[in-house]
Amino acid sequence: MLGFVLSRHNVLLTIMHVEVIYLGVVGSFAFYGLVTQDYKMSIYALLIIIFAACESAVGLGLLIVLYRKSGSIGFRSLENLGG
Repeated sequence: MLGFVLSRHNVLLTIMHVEVIYLGVVGSFAFYGLVTQDYKMSIYALLIIIFAACESAVGLGLLIVLYRKSGSIGFRSLENLGG
């Protein structure tokens, strides 16, 4: 969560910090599944990885549109999209 505070002006770094949070959740699910021998947790971890990949694809698509429109990838340039 410290990454959100330190990189509140850059959209790309914020998306990267969200991915690190997803990785921590996946790691904890996988570890808990190994310790308790509950293989459903591995399936949950896989679903979270799929969700993170979809979120990254949408986020990077928005970054490309944002950079083409305004020439920067800051949060202040999101106001120029008008959507």
